[in-house]
Amino acid sequence: MADDNSALSHLIQLADKLVDVGKVVPFIAPAFIILKLIIDVEQRARENDTKCNDMVERINFMVGNVMVLEKIKVIDPLRAVIERVNETLKQAASLIQTYRKQGAIARRLNISHSQNFALMAQKVTECSQDLMLTLQIQQTGDMSILSRAIPVDPQDEEAKEFVARHGGQTVINANPQLVEEFAKKMHLTMSDQVMEQMQSNMEDLMEENNTRIEAMLKETSTNAVAETIKALAAEAREAEAEQRLTCLQCDKEYRESANGPEACSFHKGTELIGSYTCCGKKSTCSFSNHRSVHHCEYPYDKFYDYAFGIIGYTDTIERWAGVEETDMLTGDVQKGTVGQLLRWRTYHDRVTKPMMVIHIGRINYNTPYFFHVFNAEDLKKANTKARDMGKTLIFRTTKDEDQYAMAEWTLDDDGVINGVKLSAKVSTSNTATVLLIPIDIQTVSLSGEVKALSKSAFKTYKPSEPYKFPEVRHVGYIQRSTPLRPVREFKPRTKLPVAIIPQGKLLANTHGRYVRTNADKFQSTIRIFNKSPPASQNYVTLVSCKAEYRFVGENEYKEVEGLSLGDLKFPTSIAPTESLDIEVEAVVLRTGAQAALMQTCWNWAMIALHRPVRLRLTFKDIEDEECVFIQEYVYHPSKLATKKDNDLLFLHIDDDLDGSRTVARVSKGSEGSDTIINVNGTSYSAEDLDTVVFKAEKSGESEVDLGIGRETNSCKWDAWALIDFSCRRVYGIKMRLMEGLGREKKTTATMGYAACPIYGDENQEVRPIQYAEEKATFPVLESAEPMVIVEDDEFDDEKPVAVAEPVIAIAAAASSSVTAALAEVSKATSSLDTAVFSSSMASLERRLESLDTNVARMATALEKLVVILGP
Repeated sequence: MADDNSALSHLIQLADKLVDVGKVVPFIAPAFIILKLIIDVEQRARENDTKCNDMVERINFMVGNVMVLEKIKVIDPLRAVIERVNETLKQAASLIQTYRKQGAIARRLNISHSQNFALMAQKVTECSQDLMLTLQIQQTGDMSILSRAIPVDPQDEEAKEFVARHGGQTVINANPQLVEEFAKKMHLTMSDQVMEQMQSNMEDLMEENNTRIEAMLKETSTNAVAETIKALAAEAREAEAEQRLTCLQCDKEYRESANGPEACSFHKGTELIGSYTCCGKKSTCSFSNHRSVHHCEYPYDKFYDYAFGIIGYTDTIERWAGVEETDMLTGDVQKGTVGQLLRWRTYHDRVTKPMMVIHIGRINYNTPYFFHVFNAEDLKKANTKARDMGKTLIFRTTKDEDQYAMAEWTLDDDGVINGVKLSAKVSTSNTATVLLIPIDIQTVSLSGEVKALSKSAFKTYKPSEPYKFPEVRHVGYIQRSTPLRPVREFKPRTKLPVAIIPQGKLLANTHGRYVRTNADKFQSTIRIFNKSPPASQNYVTLVSCKAEYRFVGENEYKEVEGLSLGDLKFPTSIAPTESLDIEVEAVVLRTGAQAALMQTCWNWAMIALHRPVRLRLTFKDIEDEECVFIQEYVYHPSKLATKKDNDLLFLHIDDDLDGSRTVARVSKGSEGSDTIINVNGTSYSAEDLDTVVFKAEKSGESEVDLGIGRETNSCKWDAWALIDFSCRRVYGIKMRLMEGLGREKKTTATMGYAACPIYGDENQEVRPIQYAEEKATFPVLESAEPMVIVEDDEFDDEKPVAVAEPVIAIAAAASSSVTAALAEVSKATSSLDTAVFSSSMASLERRLESLDTNVARMATALEKLVVILGP
């Protein structure tokens, strides 16, 4: 058979023992003749088959119980059972022989085979049970062999599904095109006999086989069969003693004597989501000999795990050297590496013997590759082959002279391997990159410095002067980075003996609370304090609260969408010198455009993005007196993205609806990396930039769309490389950023340039610069509606109080009376002696001035009294 079969080996051993039993019980002789027939059929079979193996195991179970006959006396009932065993064996042999005569396609597509094996299994089970009962054998072993279902492999399942999908067995048997379609699907070859086998009657074939077996039983000498079985048993015992190997392609055990071209089945590709990339199926699609050592003569799925376990980690190989070239047009890579093997798997122990790894090409089932681990003995064999046969080529990916990767042995004057030469070339390069890695095959180690024999390079030139670029252009709204102004505070307005003390600022959409996407929630805690003296027993009883909001610049307050006062329930009373803390939460709806964004705003209010919002709370007491308190919310912008130190270009657009900022950057590569320039997250090495220039030279376009731009609902950005054809280099990056799909009316955009850092060899030839012919322009935008931002107003400011006129009149009259009195006194005394009255007049004037001052004070006091008493 194509594979090692333990069931068949067991059957041979049972047949050998049955020959000995036949010496005591002659009428059992037909059994071992039939067993010899089954053995012959299975040994000639080209492939393993689950149904045949299962049937052989069932026969083994039944025949194993016959061995008891050697030790008991045979009676007539027992003879009848043994004859039934012979008949069952004959039918089983006929079924196996008929099944094996059919090709792989007919065996799969003929659904009746499974039914025939199931019926035969039932007969073997019934015969085994009768035999055990007659021989009074108490079975203590595993009876699951008899009770288990007939096995069905994946190929049988696919065949069954194929037959059902295409109209049933009759349709399939009459349609060669469908049979050929199935054969291609199963990677089988269609022969001329397939349709004949499909249309043959299985019952007739089995009956013919029965007749031939009957004739064979009559004609065959039992002694000759016995001798043959003895010889087979001896061979089986020798095979049993043969070393068992494990195949690294299919993970199965095998003996080399049982190995063959179709002994091993496997996949070429890797498994992906339940099927394999090579064929799209789960059942194996490729066949070959078993192999006990990994190789790369042809692809097989177990090899990938082995190879990637070594090359996929940094602690498994110490790389000595490598070459890699990329085709600038197709992106195909030709590469090769040589290094020292440190461990077989990451985190495993280090290997104890020196080994080297040669890896050429990309390991994949549809691309040529070479991956081999060499020890000292392997290198010794390779040296003999290279010296005696002149074969120094290790591996070459293609015969194409324009595109290949290759590894070769190099020999010294004595014909001893002294190095490995790696080469890589692509069609877009003029020469190949070639490295010489010197090695010592005795110690399997690097024996000197790696030499570069040639290097494929894209020739660039140094610009004769710096490039100049236009300034960044920006049109549209720009978000403030600081608050519009500080938050204002307002005193409560009331006649009630209370003071309102806010416990912090008015907040919006604070964390830890439910946040809506169509509205903003304003939260604060206020404390209402009763200023009445303790002895007054003057309680303040609040019965209601109304919340209103107003944007600064508007002339009226509007009622909020919702108001929550925490656990407060009206009416509530506040005792003298006591206070009440109220948790306020007011909900204000957003505009339709803002609500359409469905955005949650933690710790800030979208509606207050451009104008402060004021929240007015109006409390009423039991006597309908009001207490009004106003709080204000001013939007405080979060930290916006800004230009970084390594940015060569920083562009941004701001959204006037939600205050968000979208940015695009062009930055320098970090020190020590291969990146020359990073365009909004995409890195470009010198090789990448050379590829861009190469393609530009082919197309003749000096402004090249890099193809990395993106468009979303919020933004759209594009990037172009500017090519200097004279210096053969990318000298700048042009980037454009604008509003995306979500905005029907485009009003904001920005565009700018970034100078590309000078790259390439230091000793480059200098050439005059040549600017690119630019075609991408600044987008055409619609005019944005002018945004009116009102910082503050006087709507809620406290108005000055007018002074009552009667008080002012009294004060004026009092003042004029004093002045008139002084004039009369002066007139009356004008004829008197000045010396006599001088001292008296001075004293009188002082007294009148004092009186005038006191009258003025009285007028001021009366004015304040009028204000207090009110109208």
